[in-house]
Amino acid sequence: MLTIILSVVALVCLLLTGSAQLQAQDKVPEKREPFRLDLVPENALGVIAFRPAQLLSASMNKPIRELALKEYQTNADFGVLGIDPTDVTSITLIYMPLQAGETGNLPIKFAAVVKSTQKLDRQQIQKKFTKIELKETTHKGITFLTQDATDGDSLLFLDEHVFVLSDKASAIKQIIVQMNDRKSSVWQERLQPVASASVAGGVNMETARSLVGDPLIQQVAQRIPIWPMLSPLWERSDIAALGITVDKSLTLELIFDQEQHSQEIKQSLSGLLEMGKNMLQSFKAAAEQRGRPLPPPLNLQFKLIEEALSSAQVTQDKKQVRFSLSLNDETCAQLIALTVPAVMQARAAARRSVAKNNIKQIMLALHNYHDRYGHFPPAVVMGPDGKTPHSWRVELLPYLDQQALYDQYRMIEPWDSEHNRKIAETAVPVFQNPGSKKPTNSAYFAVVGDGTAFGNKQGVSFKDITDGTSNTIAIVEADRDIPWTKPEDIKYDGKKLPKFGGFHQGGYNVGICDGSVKFISEQINKETLKFLLLIADGEVLN
Repeated sequence: MLTIILSVVALVCLLLTGSAQLQAQDKVPEKREPFRLDLVPENALGVIAFRPAQLLSASMNKPIRELALKEYQTNADFGVLGIDPTDVTSITLIYMPLQAGETGNLPIKFAAVVKSTQKLDRQQIQKKFTKIELKETTHKGITFLTQDATDGDSLLFLDEHVFVLSDKASAIKQIIVQMNDRKSSVWQERLQPVASASVAGGVNMETARSLVGDPLIQQVAQRIPIWPMLSPLWERSDIAALGITVDKSLTLELIFDQEQHSQEIKQSLSGLLEMGKNMLQSFKAAAEQRGRPLPPPLNLQFKLIEEALSSAQVTQDKKQVRFSLSLNDETCAQLIALTVPAVMQARAAARRSVAKNNIKQIMLALHNYHDRYGHFPPAVVMGPDGKTPHSWRVELLPYLDQQALYDQYRMIEPWDSEHNRKIAETAVPVFQNPGSKKPTNSAYFAVVGDGTAFGNKQGVSFKDITDGTSNTIAIVEADRDIPWTKPEDIKYDGKKLPKFGGFHQGGYNVGICDGSVKFISEQINKETLKFLLLIADGEVLN
C-alpha cells in the first residue's frame, strides 16, 4: 500500500511539474495555507487536495524534482495551465454526484480549485483550458465564464490568485451556491484531522455506496478473497479520510469515522495489517526455500515496505479509527527512488500509445480521402488558383473532425501569410506528439521522393503500390521544427536514409499504407528500411 501511495504522490508531482526553478527547491515552506474546503458542497461525494509546491520542495522528493526538470527541458508546455507548479500552493479536486436531470458518461462531475502565489494570467489560463470561446454568465450574483452549450467547460476566477475550473457549468454553480452559504462548511469539519497535511482527501462513504450500488459490490466481493475483511470499511464507515504529510519524514493516516461500528472497523484494519505483514514474510520465505533470493532492487523494496509496516498502528478514539505509519526521510527517499523508474516507464508507454493513436487517425483519414478521390493526397496540394501550395496535413483536416479549421484556411494565400499563420498557431492534437517541444510543430511527415507513397504530384493510389500496402510506409514520426501547416516533409533520394524519430527511446512509429501502425527499431537493417519506403521496388518482406 505504501508503494502505491508514494507512486501516486510521485505521479501527481511529475504530471503537474515543469520549471527550471525546481533545482533550487530544498527548503520546506513553514506555513501551509488551508485547503479551500469551504468551497466543497455538503452533498459532494468526496475531495482530494494537495500542495504541489510543498511536495516538490521536500528533500525526499529530490529524484522527482530532477525527473521533472528533465521533463521540462523536453516539453516547454509542461505545467498547470501555464502556471509554474512551484507557485501553486494548493489544488483541491471536488467530486459531486450528478443531480436530477443532469447527464454524463459517469455518475459524478468534478471541479478543481487552484491557488497560486503569483498573480493569475487569466487569458493564458483560459487559452490553455479550452480552445472553445467562453462567455460571461451570472449565477446567484457571481459571474463566471462558460460555453454557449448547456453545461460545458467553465471557469470561475475568485480573485487574483484563485480560480475554479470544471467541464460542467453545473459544478461551478454548485460551488457558487456553497460560497453564498458560508455557514455550511461540513467538509472543513470532516477533514479537520488532516487539513494541514501535504495531501488530504475524504469520501462520503454513504454517497459512494449509493452511487456504486449493491449489484456491483456483490460482483467485486466474489472476485476478492479478502472481501470479508474489507467489507466493514466499505459498509460501516460514514466518512473515510486520508492524510499524507511530507516533511522531514512521511506520515500517513487513514481515518474512518463511524459512531456505532468503530470497533468492527478497528478489527478489520488490524486484521489487514497483520495479513500484510504475514504475506510479506511468506513471500520472502518461499523465495529462500526455492533457493532463489530476491534480486537486490526487489529485496530493498521489500525491506523498506517491511519497515513501513512495522511502524504502522491501528488506534481508536471514540468514533474515529486511525491507521497510521511514519517513515524517516532516508527511507522515503529510497522508496521514491525505486518508484521513479516505474513512473518513467508508465509515462513513456502512455506517450507511445498516444503517438500510435495519432498515426492511426491520420492513416484512417488518408484511407477516407483515398475512398473519395481514388488516391492519397500529394504531399503538396495546389490551391484553386493552381499555384499556391498547402500541406497534405491541411488537406486532411475535414477527415480529422477539423472542418471548421479547414474552412478558415485561405487556399489562395501562402501558408505563412498573416491570416494563415494564425491557423498555423492553432495546435491540432492529432499532428502533435506528446513529447513535442512546440505544440504547433508537426510530428508526423510524409516521405517524399521518387517511388515513395507521396512520390508524385497527382497522389499515389493503392494500385500504384505493387509491393503491397502492408509492406510500404506512408507516414513517419520525426522531431522536426516544421509547423503543421507548412508544405514541407522529409525528402528521400533513394540512397541516403533520412533521420526519423526523436520522441521515443529505441525507435519511432510509422503508418503503413494498409492503415496499420508499427514501431520501427532504430536498429533496423538499412536495406530493409529502404524497401519499406518504396512502393514498387519489387522487394516484398516476408
